[in-house]
Amino acid sequence: MDPDVTIFAQVAVIAVLLVGSLSAITVALVRALSGRPKLREVSNGPNLQLEQLQMSVDAIAVEVERIAEAQRFSAKLLADRPEPPAIGRSEYPREKTHT
Repeated sequence: MDPDVTIFAQVAVIAVLLVGSLSAITVALVRALSGRPKLREVSNGPNLQLEQLQMSVDAIAVEVERIAEAQRFSAKLLADRPEPPAIGRSEYPREKTHT
């Protein structure tokens, strides 16, 4: 085969591959840009999550109030408890230590 024909064939193949790859890149960019998220209607999902969060916070508040009430009750019991009797001196004398 003539060397000029071989070079022409190589250039033609490179040109076809270049056009094909540029076309693929262009199509990908157009799809990416047109696929931007658009403003959508607010779905019920976030409202449901907020409702569940509110229910959880309410349950925690009830538990905290129960703990506080138990602490107040314990403090009242400790405050109302009579003082223990003072420890008296022993009837037996202490041994003296020699220093």
